[in-house]
Amino acid sequence: MHNLEPVVVLVKYKIKKKKLDKAKTAISEYVDAVKKHEPRTAEYKVFQYEDDSTVFVHMMSFMDKDAKKTHEKSEHLKKLKKILVPISKGKAEYTNMVELKPIKSNENIEATHTPASHEPVK
Repeated sequence: MHNLEPVVVLVKYKIKKKKLDKAKTAISEYVDAVKKHEPRTAEYKVFQYEDDSTVFVHMMSFMDKDAKKTHEKSEHLKKLKKILVPISKGKAEYTNMVELKPIKSNENIEATHTPASHEPVK
């Protein structure tokens, strides 16, 4: 039953500066479509680099490998790629992520954990 493990993927790419508005509109419509038509996509967020607005990162989390396959075959993804690929600089980087699981159980952590002070260092 390892197929039921969540699947997390990051996709990073760069858009030509003059095409940012076109890209943002397409991405916004696409994320809406993902949320409407992919109930097994647990989370889908898109970020822009603060210091370089041409760089975008999509962070997606699927409930399992089948949900990821459904996403990859979707019409809205095909439509987005048709728009973004010609206005991108270079190829998109895909990174498969795995969640870091706690080493100790929560009970042990609570028993030994002392809250850190959030006071500013002077």
